[in-house]
Amino acid sequence: MPRPSKGPRLALQRSSDRHPTWVIRDGQRTLGTGCDERDRGGAERKLAAYILKKHNPQKAISQSDPNSIKIADALAVEIMRIAASSMPAHRKRELITVCQNMGNWFGDRTVGDLDGELQQEYAAQRNASVMKKVGEKRIVVGTDLPAPSAAYRDLKILAAAINRHIKHKVGGVQAKFRPVLPAPSKARERWLTRDEAARLIWAAWRARQKSNGFGRRGQLTARHVARYILVGIYTGSRNGDICNAAVMPTIGRGYVDLDSGIFKRKPDNKEATSKKQPTVPLPPRLLAHMRRWKRLGISEHSVIEWQGRPVSVVKEAWATTVKAAGLDTDVKERKILRHTLRHTAITWYLTPDRRTGRAVDIETVSLYCGVSVATIRKTYRHVMPGTFDTLLGAAQTFGR
Repeated sequence: MPRPSKGPRLALQRSSDRHPTWVIRDGQRTLGTGCDERDRGGAERKLAAYILKKHNPQKAISQSDPNSIKIADALAVEIMRIAASSMPAHRKRELITVCQNMGNWFGDRTVGDLDGELQQEYAAQRNASVMKKVGEKRIVVGTDLPAPSAAYRDLKILAAAINRHIKHKVGGVQAKFRPVLPAPSKARERWLTRDEAARLIWAAWRARQKSNGFGRRGQLTARHVARYILVGIYTGSRNGDICNAAVMPTIGRGYVDLDSGIFKRKPDNKEATSKKQPTVPLPPRLLAHMRRWKRLGISEHSVIEWQGRPVSVVKEAWATTVKAAGLDTDVKERKILRHTLRHTAITWYLTPDRRTGRAVDIETVSLYCGVSVATIRKTYRHVMPGTFDTLLGAAQTFGR
């Protein structure tokens, strides 16, 4: 099989008499952009203009039969949609990179070529590549996914990109591409005990700069992580919703109204997706914390800030905090990720209170945390302490 075309792409061209510059490579052609290595953004704009001049993927998709749509065209349009969206910058970079890599791999193939065998071949190579990175320890915490999650996620993104642009009807029914997905990774069921949560918060609160290589020695370095943990445990919000929360109405961001105590997770200009972002009231204790953070200037513009600037993603500091709390482990099932806070909140809300024996009902937790009842029953309900207390009490009457 011939090697798939990589399509137009950026590359650094080095020279002995000047700084490296970005060039556009397209097959045998090489075109200069006039941008040095520090101006990656300018080079990307030149690449986008070149691609649109050479070939308009949006026009090609709208005029094509679904099966003749080039996969690279569907992914190019998806990249433009992602770039224009209101999602956080780090999330944009991740998704655009995934789409670019898939476009390079599938080359000139069309949707009609996407049979099960081709998708399985992609999944095998993708997962093998991820496992190689794991072996070389090039995986960055919180970004790349271990196999088989990587291929599963990629093909879901590809299917969404294709279906977003299939407008033709076949036999009076809307045509839809259904991917052949590898088995998804087993759902993580790790959640924190109250002792573990306390250790994590205190580790973040007390963390200080150990050397003067980056910043002042003894400087507090992770108190924003402690605030992040509190918001995650109280609200069960996703990572992006926590970091994207402003303390004043802001275009493209969620918003916490500190006067009314309402947390509006979804930005006004964002379309609703399958990942629910319900608007909810904040627990009184958390609201009191947030009002104090605002009063003290800790949360001037965003709920989670570091040195006066919004935090787009908690990543390196998270791994350091987990290790400092003595909760680091190589056992995959026991690893504490940022998403563990969401698991913890849902589990705690569903766990019967020791004094009253009552717990929050599943439907209420579903509405508040933005997770389906089916997911709660599948992932959380059976692992909670106290779930079967009523049944075990009834069992005591057997045989009487």
